[in-house]
Amino acid sequence: MRKTLNIDAAKLKRVQRYVGLETETAVIDRLLDDCEFERELMQLLRTAPRSVRTLQSPLARRAR
Repeated sequence: MRKTLNIDAAKLKRVQRYVGLETETAVIDRLLDDCEFERELMQLLRTAPRSVRTLQSPLARRAR
């Protein structure tokens, strides 16, 4: 699917170098996969014992 997005070009290039992928599309796809994995992991943690459920993702930006 084609989409037109307004993305900070400098931020995208920094992330592209960091993850070592060749195309911007690959970077965005990788980040979407990472977010989906995090969602699945958090869903799993909700069923875990209380001592584990209090963990928070270092990737998520939430008000503390």
